Amino acid sequence: MKIKVKILIDFKEGRISEAVYGSLKPDNIDLPKRLDIEMKVEGNHLIIDFSSTGKIETLISTIDDLLACCQTSTNTLRELESFK
Repeated sequence: MKIKVKILIDFKEGRISEAVYGSLKPDNIDLPKRLDIEMKVEGNHLIIDFSSTGKIETLISTIDDLLACCQTSTNTLRELESFK
């Protein structure tokens, strides 16, 4: 069975979606077997496509981890903006 999940995250500005993409990209190497992640930025949107033929638990754990990293990146950018 193949499971596909698409997540679209809408940011206020394209530069923020690019920055979050850049912070997440290095984490998407050495993925568990039978799991693929593709990310791209389209304007203000960060689009993340997950595809798995492995255990659903692994997929859920990976999605949870990636979203937590996304939240951390977003919070960091927000804090940096407050120093301007």
